[in-house]
Amino acid sequence: MLGTDAIIGVSAHNAEEALAAEAAGADYLGCGAVYPTGTKKDTSVIGVEGLKAVRAVTKLPFVGIGGVTLANYCDVLNAGADGAAIVSAILSANDIESTVQKFVQLSL
Repeated sequence: MLGTDAIIGVSAHNAEEALAAEAAGADYLGCGAVYPTGTKKDTSVIGVEGLKAVRAVTKLPFVGIGGVTLANYCDVLNAGADGAAIVSAILSANDIESTVQKFVQLSL
């Protein structure tokens, strides 16, 4: 329906869901919640161990999502995530621009 140029992202909460998404043709994954999050109350936490399990079974790029902060962002990357989807840590910051710049610096 979307054509061959569409980029499809799929949410995965564990390694099994990541494998299923890859087999179904996903281009990338959003994996989490990595940590408890205030933006989505009805989710379970997979932690960095869950991210490591996803990385062990798929080569798809994926981002960690849920509760990612400046204090734990490097842990998410070190667990195998290619990046993170970050909401609260940015939107609740006193200085959004500076906070985003700090995340970028940690990514380098």
